[in-house]
Amino acid sequence: MSFTARDDEADHDMPPLAQSSSSIGHGDVFLLLSLPKDFIVGHDDMAITTSESLLGFRDIPAGTHLLWVQQPGATSRNGYWYVTQEQNSRVHVKQWNQYNEVLSSLPNQAEERHQAERLESIYPKLKPYDMRGGSKRRSARASQPMPFSIAGRNEPSFITDPAKMWQQLTHAISEPFLTRITGIKSVDAWLVDSADCAAGESYRAQYKSVQSSEFNFLFAQDFKDLELLDSDPTRRDVVEDTTDRVLALLRSTDSNFDPCEIIAELQFTFLTGTHLGNHACMEQWWDLVLKIIVRAYRLVLFYPVLTIELIRTLHAQIIYTEENVESTSEEEQEKGRSEHTIGPCPDRPIYQFNLQNRRRLRTALAKYARKLEEVLNGLGDAVTMEQSTARAIFGELESWLFTRGWDLGSKNAKVEETKQRDEIGEDDDDDDDMPVVVDLDEHGREVGLVSFNELLDKQERSVLVKL
Repeated sequence: MSFTARDDEADHDMPPLAQSSSSIGHGDVFLLLSLPKDFIVGHDDMAITTSESLLGFRDIPAGTHLLWVQQPGATSRNGYWYVTQEQNSRVHVKQWNQYNEVLSSLPNQAEERHQAERLESIYPKLKPYDMRGGSKRRSARASQPMPFSIAGRNEPSFITDPAKMWQQLTHAISEPFLTRITGIKSVDAWLVDSADCAAGESYRAQYKSVQSSEFNFLFAQDFKDLELLDSDPTRRDVVEDTTDRVLALLRSTDSNFDPCEIIAELQFTFLTGTHLGNHACMEQWWDLVLKIIVRAYRLVLFYPVLTIELIRTLHAQIIYTEENVESTSEEEQEKGRSEHTIGPCPDRPIYQFNLQNRRRLRTALAKYARKLEEVLNGLGDAVTMEQSTARAIFGELESWLFTRGWDLGSKNAKVEETKQRDEIGEDDDDDDDMPVVVDLDEHGREVGLVSFNELLDKQERSVLVKL
């Protein structure tokens, strides 16, 4: 059962930045003008280094897409989210602005029309959307069957079908959502940058590019509240069920809130954080997962279909991180996954962002598994088909994790949960916002901190997608 973003909410008053390409090939076209050679160019789940000037991509299928570039020697990336339709294929045109070091729109629509009119002559030189062929886009290990699966269900199709994997990772991201989260209106492609920050994070403004965004994230106040509650030593045995916080957002009387916004933000923050090395998005993704999604134990009672899609999306993200994203260690890239690794590979950038979060994820998922069973067993024969499906979908994630060495039902998982609860308020690195006395250098920065540029440099080496 699907739970996708509503197409009827798209802003059809946007000035068109593309022309019809229905006379050539199938799908949309994305032209890249004045792009020098030796750039790294990423498009959805692939990335290439251009040996000659890349003119763009053709035959882009309907759906939501992310295109980004990185110039040689740079420490950051920027690009565009955009949405294509089944009908009315379009030509998207962006130009490399050497002065501002960013992909930008052409100065006027006349120039865009001129570029669209010359499409027929350059069409054969464009890279096809699927440069590797559908049958070669996954490793052999990814297509092997799992040792066991939920009775009566096959493994999720996105495990073996790369096209369905990208769809599962992006299906809720709509044009209205992109307008809301970036604050950019009246466009058909939404600019994102490695240095984009959350709205209100003025301390990161100095690193922002000329045209970058401030993200309008959900649950901002809830995360502040939960941080205070979770760090209270008198509440160590209390892990708040965040269902009521989700319901408060879904049932808000001052807005017609679409539940798909939560799924879309989970998807947007994961991919923008992973592929662009965006710090704010990685931080928001971890907050969504650890403080909202796997702590909303009773959400399945009220919004079972939303619960299904959140779990299914998280499952796809964990697999995508394991199978499609390079290790942060060059040594690990060469030798591949170690047979001694327990659980998902810890050297992926999403786990390297905060080394404790991978352990917290296992603990939180183990507790969610028990709580989900308690909630549904409490319904007895009143369990609906959607609620039973939510149980099965989580079982698929649990089964996949078992093949990687994480047994969510083991005693070790419960021991880890107790250990983590005891650590709250003591050595937890979430306390780094507490006031301390620090030494400053001549530029007013804290001595001993790694610069943001160095952080981006580390991340940009780590998030290349496998070719």
